[in-house]
Amino acid sequence: MFRKRFRPKKFRKKGPLPTRKVFLYSFILFIISSISTLWYVDKAIEPVIMSVAEKEIKRIATETIHEAVDENISKVDMKEMITTSKGGEGAPSSYSFNPTIYSELRSNITKDIQNKLGIKKGNPFTETGKAKLNDEQYKSVVYYIPLGVVTGNNLLSNYGPEIPVKMSVIGNVESDLKTKLTNAGINNIYYELTVDFNVNIQIVIPSLSEETKVSQEVKVGDILINGDVPSYYSNGSGSVPPAIMKESKE
Repeated sequence: MFRKRFRPKKFRKKGPLPTRKVFLYSFILFIISSISTLWYVDKAIEPVIMSVAEKEIKRIATETIHEAVDENISKVDMKEMITTSKGGEGAPSSYSFNPTIYSELRSNITKDIQNKLGIKKGNPFTETGKAKLNDEQYKSVVYYIPLGVVTGNNLLSNYGPEIPVKMSVIGNVESDLKTKLTNAGINNIYYELTVDFNVNIQIVIPSLSEETKVSQEVKVGDILINGDVPSYYSNGSGSVPPAIMKESKE
């Protein structure tokens, strides 16, 4: 029998890769590196975008509250808002606000705030609206912030692709009435009426959501109430005050 002689295999030297494979591998590597870079950049600037979006939403909400108050308070007479109850002989008068007028004013301001937050659609830097929206429309509004705002440079703030920022009003607008009485001379009282507004807002950008609260104290109005001037006034001192005589009418 003849045995086969063992002959080592000769390895052929491979030539350069075909152009198609080089192009394919390069394309795949480019796609992977691009996706990785975009993911890294997105995660890096995501907090900055949310911070900018939150500031802009708070600014818009604050302006909206002041606009709603100014438009509605101009329709109310402060003398009708504040009621005076005179005390008996020698007793001081008491002051309070008219609950009917206040409830109507607060309701109108609250509705106006909700409507205005829904009206300001589109680009908050340039556009405002006047049409009244329904309940579903004002609950969710989309703003568009240019990517250049992230740089903090005024020259670049209006450039770049626009980032959609969705704002949703959570619950109702809360309001709390506050009054302040200040002495303003002899039996004169300076009456101030302010309202604290609280709006809970959910801010949504692509891949991130955050809730924020906008609180604003707005002065609704003030009035100077003149009381009866007594024959003498000591201002709390222990000395005997000089008498102020009333002029006799001839």
